[in-house]
Amino acid sequence: MSRVADVKTRISSVELLATLKKSYSYRELSSVLGLSAPILSRYVRGHVLPSGARSERFISTFREKLLKKMVTDQVRVSGDGSYDISAVVSSVGLLRQIAKVVYSEFNLVRVDKVLTMEVDGVPLAAEVAGEFNVNLAVARDERDLGVEEFIEQKAVYSPASVKYLYLPRSAIRKGEHLLIVDDMVRSGTTIEALARIADKARAKVVGVFAIASVGQSMTRLKSKLGLTCPIESLVALEPRQKKFSY
Repeated sequence: MSRVADVKTRISSVELLATLKKSYSYRELSSVLGLSAPILSRYVRGHVLPSGARSERFISTFREKLLKKMVTDQVRVSGDGSYDISAVVSSVGLLRQIAKVVYSEFNLVRVDKVLTMEVDGVPLAAEVAGEFNVNLAVARDERDLGVEEFIEQKAVYSPASVKYLYLPRSAIRKGEHLLIVDDMVRSGTTIEALARIADKARAKVVGVFAIASVGQSMTRLKSKLGLTCPIESLVALEPRQKKFSY
């Protein structure tokens, strides 16, 4: 890890702690994080930064014991039985904390750009791009007026549901290292299409992250694409039987 990444991780851990302090007492945080209340207080007040190793442990614990619950508590089931994470996607504060976790998990790899699909993937992707201080590339299901050259990719969601994704050719350069970010992975079709776009642009996918995934979608996606890079989701949701009305 570079010195810049190390310092950024340490600062991020303090920012996460300060956010948690708004909802938890020092005693509660102490029991979860295994640190005394006086030490936590010094971090929150900005008197001292935790070490790099302690920051990484803190962020890992935050992800596994607190953040997953914070996200899961806001997941809803819609009338047709589908999962709805719109409450998570619309929570700027929560997205900021997720983005810091994404940075801590992918900062050992080179990231030149964050690639996502409109619409719900954009809020998190923008926060993640900000953490890495890189630009954002957004694929759409319609051509933008005024853009002449596109990378086009077919996405087959079912035999009866097929659409095309379009990304301005100038949005990705040959040789760039891309981190693909999305809100939810159900079948993996969108992520697969984004990876194909990266391949057409002769760019390299160095990681995939989603807030939530359904069933074994991430495992199947990794196998289908043959990627060796990390493919992760914050929470894994059990498949649900959709309800249909006749």
